[in-house]
Amino acid sequence: MTYDSVFKRVEKKYRLDAADRRAVEAAARPFMAVDAYGRSRITSLYLDTPERAAIARSVEKPLYKEKLRLRVYGAVLGAVLMEAFCGAPLVRNGAAPLSDDEVEARVARAVAVVGAAGSGAGDGWPAGGSGPAPAGDAQGSVGAGVPGAVSGVAEGARPGAAGAVGPSAAEILGGAWPVFFGIKKKYRGIVYKRRLALSLPAALAFVSGLSYELVCVRWPLAAGSGAAAALAPATRQIARELTAAMDRWLPLVPSMGIACDREAWAARLAGPGEREDREPAGVRGWGSAGVAAALLPSSDLRLTFDDRLVYCDCHECRVSGAVGAIGAAGGSAGRGAAAASDSWRPIIGASASILEIKSAGPYPPWLVAVLSARGLYPASFTKYGTAYQMAALHEEGPQVAKSSTFALPQPLFAIR
Repeated sequence: MTYDSVFKRVEKKYRLDAADRRAVEAAARPFMAVDAYGRSRITSLYLDTPERAAIARSVEKPLYKEKLRLRVYGAVLGAVLMEAFCGAPLVRNGAAPLSDDEVEARVARAVAVVGAAGSGAGDGWPAGGSGPAPAGDAQGSVGAGVPGAVSGVAEGARPGAAGAVGPSAAEILGGAWPVFFGIKKKYRGIVYKRRLALSLPAALAFVSGLSYELVCVRWPLAAGSGAAAALAPATRQIARELTAAMDRWLPLVPSMGIACDREAWAARLAGPGEREDREPAGVRGWGSAGVAAALLPSSDLRLTFDDRLVYCDCHECRVSGAVGAIGAAGGSAGRGAAAASDSWRPIIGASASILEIKSAGPYPPWLVAVLSARGLYPASFTKYGTAYQMAALHEEGPQVAKSSTFALPQPLFAIR
């Protein structure tokens, strides 16, 4: 199983309400399709200093900024990731890393806690709330053969759709499901991403201070999950860059968990016996192949729709002891499950979505047309940055939030 490890592209975010999303999807459907993974639950864990110096710098919009992030796919794997990293203190500070026994004990405990909380029953959306129903059209979904698969949808097998039951402790320790660890850099509006795949215990040990080569040997990925590329020269170079980045932000700790449901769209490809310049259904006046080429998106264009977007403040969770299961309110573990669910807070409204357009070139005319028709413009919005600002106000309390001159981004709780 292969995955992309290096990206260079422009990424623009747009805030959508339900009608906006339907319009964009309708415009995209003749040219693009939901990828083979469908609707997936994504959990990202950001690393930072205890004072969150990295994200504090990022929200000031400097010329260059960077973020360190771990990511997994599937609700249960997301809960296990959060519990393993945040269920007990973890600090990279140049001192001794976690021992082998400590690493494996943390992973086993995380699986046990998440299983007891019944996290497979939910997806992190607070009780009583609901995100928009999937509006995409799975017909004609593109498979893993899409050239490049540049938005990260070919990173390895995903454990099913949002809320799907996850793997066992033995499978996680055996490297059957990868954790993607990367650095996201932005310079002059261009996004550069470098990342690699690790087993969960290897990711824990690597972040705690053990060398990349050692963790890959000790807890390798299972065959077919990226194991063959783990010690390739290019991958080891990315590991050196990650090590240097972690050491720039010492002491480094788990800072914020972000979870969302995502649908990723990619360009349709011609099937057997079909022409690339075929006229899509519902599009009149298709005309010549030259016009077709102008309308079809390039293979590197991707659209992602994120909804049910929530965050978990790892600092607060470590104090309260409520990390754990995403969506545990739907489980049967009682008090502990409810506490875990309460630690996840919404970032956007229940009917809202964040559209991210990822492209290395200009937008196709149909995409420009629908954005213009709906009055949609790029928004300055980062998931971690917004969660950081919300967590700061939550920590200070409602009175401080009312009197503060600090302005939260417009789309936090409502869209337009």
